[in-house]
Amino acid sequence: MGGANGNRFLIGATVMKGTECPTPPLRWLVDRPIWENQWPLPHDKLIALHELVQEQLDQGHLEPSTSPWNTPVFCIKKKSGKWRLLQDLRKINAVMEGMGTLQAGMPSPTMLPTDWPVLIVDLKDCFFTIPLHPDDRPKFAFTVPTINNAEPAQRYQWRVLRQGMQNFPVLCQWYVARALSGVRKQFPDAHICHYKDDILVATPTQDELLRIQPQLLNALHSHELQVAPEKVYRIEPSIDVTVFITTPDLHPTGIIGQWNDDWTDPLHVLEWVFLPHQPHKTATALFELIARLIIKCRQRCLQLMGADPSKIILPVQREEFDWSYANNVSLQSALEGFSGQITYHLPSHKLLQVAKNTQFSLRPKNSQEPVQGPTVFTDGSGKTGKAIVTWQDGSEWQVLEGHEDGSAQLVELRAAVMAFEKFSQEPFNLITDSAYVADITQRLGCSVLKEVSNPALFNLLKALWCAIQARVHPYYVLHVRSHTNLPGFVAEGNARADKLANPAWVAPQPDVLAQAKASHGFFHQNAHTLQKQFQLTATEAREIVESCDDCHALGAPLPAGVNPRGLKALELWQTDVTQVAEFGRLKYVHVTVDTFSSAMWASAHTGEKARDVIAHWRQAFAVLGIPSAVKTDNGPAYASQQALDGEQQPRAKDTGTRWLPSKCVRPDLRPQRQNSADRQGGSRDQLESHQVDESLSDRSDDSSTDD
Repeated sequence: MGGANGNRFLIGATVMKGTECPTPPLRWLVDRPIWENQWPLPHDKLIALHELVQEQLDQGHLEPSTSPWNTPVFCIKKKSGKWRLLQDLRKINAVMEGMGTLQAGMPSPTMLPTDWPVLIVDLKDCFFTIPLHPDDRPKFAFTVPTINNAEPAQRYQWRVLRQGMQNFPVLCQWYVARALSGVRKQFPDAHICHYKDDILVATPTQDELLRIQPQLLNALHSHELQVAPEKVYRIEPSIDVTVFITTPDLHPTGIIGQWNDDWTDPLHVLEWVFLPHQPHKTATALFELIARLIIKCRQRCLQLMGADPSKIILPVQREEFDWSYANNVSLQSALEGFSGQITYHLPSHKLLQVAKNTQFSLRPKNSQEPVQGPTVFTDGSGKTGKAIVTWQDGSEWQVLEGHEDGSAQLVELRAAVMAFEKFSQEPFNLITDSAYVADITQRLGCSVLKEVSNPALFNLLKALWCAIQARVHPYYVLHVRSHTNLPGFVAEGNARADKLANPAWVAPQPDVLAQAKASHGFFHQNAHTLQKQFQLTATEAREIVESCDDCHALGAPLPAGVNPRGLKALELWQTDVTQVAEFGRLKYVHVTVDTFSSAMWASAHTGEKARDVIAHWRQAFAVLGIPSAVKTDNGPAYASQQALDGEQQPRAKDTGTRWLPSKCVRPDLRPQRQNSADRQGGSRDQLESHQVDESLSDRSDDSSTDD
């Protein structure tokens, strides 16, 4: 066991194997053994598996086995290049009875007295130091295969807990609590908080903490629990805890530590605090990252000490921090309720020297108001790949043209990069109709760029970021709407850039099919309209519509049998008969609906013959008006000649001009050969496809319609 250095903090602890204290036995749901064959492994993984197994044998974590249980093992290569041994315990966990939980949650360090000295111990590889019960070891056996089955396979079983087994957290808590039970009884006034493999000890006095250290380490040593020398920390209560914010390579990093000029090494690092290597957003402002780091450091201090740090040191100038604090909600939220001291000069130390050499500014370079300089318009087209930068020099318009393959956003971004490279030595105003470009150029002024999966996009973002970081003059970005007829210089310049980026209009192509495809690519007509406009066959028109990606993104076409609708009032009516038994003798209710306005007229009659249809229509004509067409089913009353002749024959009592429907529409019962895409064009096309001339209607007398 190591000693103390100047009564300041523990340097380290060396542990030796002691008497084995087995864990309680596991309970199993089945009596029969589980055997799952070992998977084949590549040659490199097989070599790594042999090395890892030999390493665990030397450490006493494995023993030879003849168990009837078997589960597969495999190796994965970590980023550091080292191999890791894993075992598939899913089948074992399925037949293992759960043991519940012994600790409902993590103990709160805020309940500890703020002026008590604290000792923190982190156990090393807890699952490799807690032994399995001897009766449970055969259940965790595995097989090391051989190449080409040249020799019998070697079989081993684990003597210690395996990470990934179902009851591992419970057994770990039970075992560590058992190791600490003697220390708790010996020092009843000390606060000993244990959670998983972390131990925190707080005592009223510094002397009592020094007395509890060797007892605690001996108790852990007797249970074969290993303590990493670099993971034993004791906080000096008389020295304030400080949070140092560093920015190596513009990646903010926090250090929770103590500083004392009287120590040999004045900086005592309690813990490093890091942010994710890749930010969540493509471009994250640096002050947002610093705000997140401050929040994370304050939360960690609350977990470790139950209080905020006494000081936060930032590597920025005070003027820039004051401006950022006044204009940024993230910093205001990060420092909400902080009563400590904020300073802006890191002390001289080798760990902090890198951050001191990194120069950056929290104040963005883009201006919130237009600047004195040229006004530059940018635009791009994904179809042509042309990136345009245009500006007015005196009375003449200048144009800078580039090319970029890809989507419209990539081309627009290329145009912005060209503008920043062209006007790198002077202030300028950037006008763009791309909301994406306007947003990203304003956020890249003082941001950390995330590496995205699209190489072309990342290269453009990197070029734009470098161009903005190298600027010493301000710039102003304005987003405008495209394709507007608004007056003014801004709309005129944006329209000019748009015309330069888009292709010029060319004469119609002699190929009719090519003309139809080009027209559909712009107007997206339906197949019926294409067939009539370009004199195509129905098959050619349908193929053009079906091959269009935009039309496939629309809703599904109407299924066969859907009623067409009129495009205006009195264009198309729908008529049918329903029976209402409560009306008695007048139970046949004839209903007519205007398919455009949904205006409805209903009348009760004694039957559903042709004469009843004629009587109902006369009432509907008098109330709603005369429609252009009436759609009915193929019932005998509607299909009879009497229903048509009855309306067309003048009567003696009739006076004035008679207005009759021009068409009577009934369903076409012939097989449907029309493609469903043809019905997307609108209800007028559907109406024409179902029109039946009066002269072709079925002829039948009134007697044929009687029931």
